[in-house]
Amino acid sequence: MTSNRTQMIELIEQDKVAEHHLNQALQLSGVTPNTQRWFQFVNQLLAWFGGLALMFSVLFFIAYNWHEMGRFAKFMLVEVLIVLSVIGYYWLDKKARKTQQTEGSALSEPSKTPSSIVSQFKVSDTVAKIPLLMASIFFGVLLALFGQTYQTGADPWQLFFNWALLIIPWVIIGRLSALWMVWVGLLNLAVLLYFLEFGGVGLFGHQDLNALWSVFSINAIALLCWELMSRRYTWLTVRWAPRLLASVSGYSITWLTLLVIVDANYIGVSRYDLSGENLVPVIVWPIWVGLMYIVYRRFRQDLFMLAGTLLSANIIIISFLTTHLLNDVHELGFLLMSFTTIGMAAGSAMWLRNINKEWQS
Repeated sequence: MTSNRTQMIELIEQDKVAEHHLNQALQLSGVTPNTQRWFQFVNQLLAWFGGLALMFSVLFFIAYNWHEMGRFAKFMLVEVLIVLSVIGYYWLDKKARKTQQTEGSALSEPSKTPSSIVSQFKVSDTVAKIPLLMASIFFGVLLALFGQTYQTGADPWQLFFNWALLIIPWVIIGRLSALWMVWVGLLNLAVLLYFLEFGGVGLFGHQDLNALWSVFSINAIALLCWELMSRRYTWLTVRWAPRLLASVSGYSITWLTLLVIVDANYIGVSRYDLSGENLVPVIVWPIWVGLMYIVYRRFRQDLFMLAGTLLSANIIIISFLTTHLLNDVHELGFLLMSFTTIGMAAGSAMWLRNINKEWQS
């Protein structure tokens, strides 16, 4: 499908847009933002910066004044902020709903000009949910404060797991991509810390293998659910979140395959021994690459996903060749590897460029 930008560039190149109407055409087609869109962008940017600044300021304030503040003051500060954040979310959510109704009625009444809409106090749906994200973060601060103050003896992974468990209602209600990413991140942290503490408890006999497979599974399942649900819910159509999930899952499976190729002795098996737990990444990695190619090449066109998959393939192939060539042909192997790396990088860039041209045609 051709984008508005491409269509507008083609019209300009064919001199079908008069020069004195060029700026107006670019704004109407959405290629260049108008004043209202700039206002919305700055409004959201400042709201996000303000929310993040407030969250980090509370963390640093408590840490810096840890000895000077009493237990009551610390708990009161965090709990008051949680309550205020929830109240702020409720108030801003009502404002956002009112804004949507106002814009809907304005579109149905041509007598209302855009300038009259801009002059009103508007709250976007995304900005209204920032206090809920802040409340979720403050809740984790409260759990950490409780554990540190009363020395409960709980393991670190329990903090992040309970944190993720307790904020589930807010995550579901919020319908905010950033909040879901925070929740998935907490699950990843809980799993990593669990396996770092309990070592070989898991499907595999090594703590790193258990941790990497768990992280890969969590993010791959989350990516699958995100892509499927995004067909139904419009708030899931943002692309940065699934790209982040794909990057983490891709990193995990690539690293697991690299362990088999380069450093199998690290996990307690002999090199090139493709049996048992050493065989699993050799089977799963090609399946993951194939699925990423089919899904993001045929069904949901996404150049970032294809580029990440190609990067993983290049790393695995070059690592495999390096392991063999450097052992067999020594100095000549470095020269061959240089040519191979340059050739694969150039070929990957050309393939991605051709794919992009094909999608825009």
